[in-house]
Amino acid sequence: MSEFPYLPYILVGSLTRDFIIAPGGKPLNDIQGGHLFYAAAGLYHWEKQIGLVSRIGTRYPDAWLEKLKQFGMDIRGIKKTNLPIDQRFFISYSDHGKKTNQQPLAHYAEEGLDFPKELLGYTAPVFHDDSLTERTSQTIIARDIPADYLDSRCIHFCPLDFLTHNLITQHFLQHGQKIITIEAGDGYMVPSFLKYLPNLVHGINAFITSESKIRRLFYEKRIEDLWQMADEVSNWGVDLVVIMKENHENLLLDAVHHKRLRLSAYSTKRINLVGISSAFCGGFLAGLNETYDPVMALIYGNVAASFVFEGNHPYYSMDVFPGLTEARIDSMKQHLVMD
Repeated sequence: MSEFPYLPYILVGSLTRDFIIAPGGKPLNDIQGGHLFYAAAGLYHWEKQIGLVSRIGTRYPDAWLEKLKQFGMDIRGIKKTNLPIDQRFFISYSDHGKKTNQQPLAHYAEEGLDFPKELLGYTAPVFHDDSLTERTSQTIIARDIPADYLDSRCIHFCPLDFLTHNLITQHFLQHGQKIITIEAGDGYMVPSFLKYLPNLVHGINAFITSESKIRRLFYEKRIEDLWQMADEVSNWGVDLVVIMKENHENLLLDAVHHKRLRLSAYSTKRINLVGISSAFCGGFLAGLNETYDPVMALIYGNVAASFVFEGNHPYYSMDVFPGLTEARIDSMKQHLVMD
C-alpha cells in the first residue's frame, strides 16, 4: 500500500522562468511558466490531483514549487539538479501578434522598459535536431519518476526531447493500460526523424502537434495538405492526431471512427499568447479520460486554452467562476465542423 494518494494524472514537461513583453508593450518579468505549468493549468479545471515530472536547476524559485503544492499538485517528480539548466525564457509580441525570442535588450529598449537584471547574460536557445543517443540536462530518465506515478491512468508528455518521449512512454506502458498523449517536441519534428517516429507514437492515444512542426517534418515529402499529413501519422499506429493551426483552429483526425473534425478557438479576447497549446493538451487529456469521446476531448482542450488566452498572470486561468467551464463546453459544441 502506497503512503501517497492515488494520482489519476501525470504530466511530464519543462518549467521556465518567463520574461514576456506582451502586445502593447506590457512587461511580465520573471513569472512562472513552461509547458508543464500550462498543461497543469489546463487540466486543473477538471482535476486537482496531478503528479508533475520535470527537471529544474538551482535557480528555479522554491516558492513557485510551493505554490503548485498549494493548488493540490504533487511535485515529488520535479527533480532539482546541479546540472547547468538555464530555465529563462524570453519572448516579445508586437501589437499584431508577431513574436520573437531574439535580442531581448533591444526589445526592452524599444518599448522604453527597464531591462530586468535577471536576464543579464541570457542568450536565446539555438534550434538543433535531437540526438538519438545523448541526453540533455532536461532529459527525463526512469529513476526521475516516483514509483507510485506508474500506477496512474492518464499521462501527458509536453514537448521534450526524443529520448524522453521514446523511452519514458514505454516505461509507463509497462505498468498497465494507460491513456497517453504527446505534444510533439521541436527537435525531432524534422525530416531526418521520419523513420524513427512510427516506433515513438505506436500505441499511444493521441499525438498533438503544431502546424509549423508537422509541415517541417514532411517538408522533404512535398506534402501540402494537413489532413494527408495527419493520415500519415495515424498510419503509424496512433488513434488520434491533432494539428493546432497558426490561427488557433484545431484539426482532429480520429482514425478509429474515421472522422475528421475542425474546431475554431473559443471567441474571447486574446490578451495572452503564451502556453495556449499546453493548456489545450491538459484539457484534451481530461476530456479523453472523462468522456472517452475524442470530440469532447477536442472541446475540453479548446475551453482550457480559452482561459489562458484571457489573462497574463500565470494563475489567472485557474481561477474561474463556477459553472463557466461547463457553459463554454456547451457553447463549443455548436462550432464543430465535420470535414
